[in-house]
Amino acid sequence: MGTIIEMTVLDTSESKANKAIDEAFNEILRIASLFYEGNPQSPLYAFNNRKNNETSMPVEVLELIQRSLNVSEKTDGAFDITVGALLPLYRFSGDSLIPPDSSTVKELLPFVGYKNLKINHKKSTLITMYSKTRITTGGIAKGYAVDRAIDILSEKGIAGALVNAGGDLRVIPRKDKKPWRVGIQNPRKENDIINVIKISNGAVTTSGDYQKYYFYKSRRIHHILNPETGFPADSCQSVTVIAPTTELADALATGLFVAGVTAGLEIIKKYPNCEALWVRADGKTFMSKGFPIYLCKGWR
Repeated sequence: MGTIIEMTVLDTSESKANKAIDEAFNEILRIASLFYEGNPQSPLYAFNNRKNNETSMPVEVLELIQRSLNVSEKTDGAFDITVGALLPLYRFSGDSLIPPDSSTVKELLPFVGYKNLKINHKKSTLITMYSKTRITTGGIAKGYAVDRAIDILSEKGIAGALVNAGGDLRVIPRKDKKPWRVGIQNPRKENDIINVIKISNGAVTTSGDYQKYYFYKSRRIHHILNPETGFPADSCQSVTVIAPTTELADALATGLFVAGVTAGLEIIKKYPNCEALWVRADGKTFMSKGFPIYLCKGWR
């Protein structure tokens, strides 16, 4: 998954808790392999290295892609898995890191756009008319993996749990009725938090420009790309989303980061069970209408 996975499980039986954790981790590993486009056995690898415009896909993968397209539609394309066509232009390790030039990006932009993808559910295939269209599920599959881990822990009847995959987090209610407390990182101070929220059930995900980045000529080059421009989105430092599932929170956090505060506040209204907090590029914070009810008062 490209990150550290943490599980906190509450129960009166240590052996029961450990067994549940093992099964949940195994499910995360399965999903990581299934959706990692660098895995030659992955259906995403098959699509991105296809020889024709129609690629067979497992139903599970097509269903996640369909849900991705649904989020793309509601976010006006701010969340878009076809940014996979642009990802090879960016690297975040090694020496002499340089972002791509505008002409190189411009050449690939026609192949970026969720409307370039079509799903044939009867044949279980993914179709695109452009040979250079590529997909990445990095902005949603991690959330899906957390949800599946939570499903397994819940099926085992444990007394409470928290699963955190590098900022994609979901909880199961505690039997002692206490809420879980989650800190929101200051995007400009690694060991500082700007708020603490309390939740008893559901998911919290943060997307930020501080998770994978470098500086080039005083510009922060990070991994959250704007599908419209092909360059890193620059209107926010971070976005935190509270949602019923981690999958939805994961995708929305990316989409709302790209959309920015003004457009994002309109988008979040389409999701009545979700709330969001933006840290704008200038450091100012903005919240959707219902977000403040989750804040822990006087936590400092």
